[in-house]
Amino acid sequence: MRAVARVALLTLATGLPRVPLAAQAGWEPPRLPCELVPANPNVDKGIQFLRGAAEKPDQRDLQLAQAKKVLSEAIVQGNQGANPAAWYYLGRYYVAVGDVAGADTALGRAATLAPKCAEDVATYRSELVSKLLNDGLSAWQDGKQDSALALLRVAARLEPGNPKPLATVAALYASRSDDDSAFAYYRLAARTVGDDAVFAHERREALSNGWHLVVRKVQGHPAAQRAARVRASLDSMQRGLSNDSTVLARLVASSQSRKAREAKLAPTDQQLFTRDSTARAQAVARQRAALAAAVQQLAADSSALTNAFAPAIDALKEFLAAYPGEIDAAVTLATLYAQSGHAAQAAAVFDSLAAHAKDLDPDALFGPGTRMVGQGLYRPAARALTLGLARNPYRRDALFSLAVASYQLHDSTALLPTAQRLFALDPLNRASLKLVAAGWDFRRQRDSTKAYVARADAGLAVEISVLSFLPDSAEGGAGGASLSAVATNLKAAPSNPLHLTFEFLDVAGQVIATLTQDVPAMSPRQSHAFDLKVSGRRIAGWRYRAS
Repeated sequence: MRAVARVALLTLATGLPRVPLAAQAGWEPPRLPCELVPANPNVDKGIQFLRGAAEKPDQRDLQLAQAKKVLSEAIVQGNQGANPAAWYYLGRYYVAVGDVAGADTALGRAATLAPKCAEDVATYRSELVSKLLNDGLSAWQDGKQDSALALLRVAARLEPGNPKPLATVAALYASRSDDDSAFAYYRLAARTVGDDAVFAHERREALSNGWHLVVRKVQGHPAAQRAARVRASLDSMQRGLSNDSTVLARLVASSQSRKAREAKLAPTDQQLFTRDSTARAQAVARQRAALAAAVQQLAADSSALTNAFAPAIDALKEFLAAYPGEIDAAVTLATLYAQSGHAAQAAAVFDSLAAHAKDLDPDALFGPGTRMVGQGLYRPAARALTLGLARNPYRRDALFSLAVASYQLHDSTALLPTAQRLFALDPLNRASLKLVAAGWDFRRQRDSTKAYVARADAGLAVEISVLSFLPDSAEGGAGGASLSAVATNLKAAPSNPLHLTFEFLDVAGQVIATLTQDVPAMSPRQSHAFDLKVSGRRIAGWRYRAS
């Protein structure tokens, strides 16, 4: 049985009474404001027989048979067809013997004739629905799925405002891998509830199960996988085209300059020049064609995914309209939007989530944001990471991912300050230095760019790489954090000893704990690993400095 079906089955099976209401409470007269006057001897006798069946179990069958006889006679022969009491108690008889069709007809007539009894009648309909649900679940568990469906559909017709039968039908279809039918019934179950607070939990479950079903159906879509590969290749294709185009432009400029000066190359040099420039031009043409084909393929895949993801996106939007702070659903919706080429809508989902989830855990944004960077979905990734870093500005991995996203987006406004924040936490790391260099390059500050490139390529003798960081939540709530790192000698000569001071911070930047770490002299290209563990609550990030 599939996951969604198992959840629904367990929820419903544990939430339904197994004993008929009448058997639990003995005989119960109509509940106020339902007041019924027998107004006929046979109706009065019928009441007494029903009461005897409830209070004298050893005579139950005989008493019930007598009740049916006299009540039917009252209606058919005694002209009591307009007497709500006759129909009400006949309906009670049908409930007692489990005749769903008879109870539905008789109780419905009673409620029509005596509107004040509608609430009381509803309790007996609910009793029948519970019995049908239990019987349907039993049939399902016994492998009699067609019988189970028949029982559940009758239950749904008997109590249209109760979502449980419809949700159970949905779960049964899901167990048969009929996801389209399952989704339709989950959606119908949710809409059946409306704003009824009694079934608020069932509405939430139905909407949640529905979107999980349709999302699972489209996960792993071939177009999504192909689009991810294309996005991953676009950057390198564009860089290669840019480099080759620059070289080709220089070759063309050189040739034009010689013509203007009426200068000529030696025949051998001219042959080499012609061969090189021709090859370069052909390479540029091929790269342009490949890039155009990739962009066209990405557009086609985005269009295909827009159509394929539409039911899942609609289901998620419906769920989030009712429960706007649900992180899992919001992240899933943003991912589907991003994968189908709708970056603006994906970013807007994160904005909406931040607006409705006031106590949003930044890790709920860091994880999806980092994954999106890896998938080439840079715009929504940047939004998710920015929102998360507003709550915890000291998560190094999130800053690094945001800097990469800003670089890929050519965001000259965001890259430099993000890279500088990263550098302030992790100064002895080549990636930090190169991102700062890229930030200065975006702003056309060539001297600063060259300075940081030089520090990354030649000036850094020992690189520090933090491999893992586990803050409070990973320490079982006891308070504390652990960090694993490695120091690497980047030079061809032995390194000098290094003294590091690590500070562990809360989200406000307050230092919660401090540890020092000595890195010994290392042979060329050698590494030294170390682990740090500190106590203290609310640790959310780290930084270090060397001395």
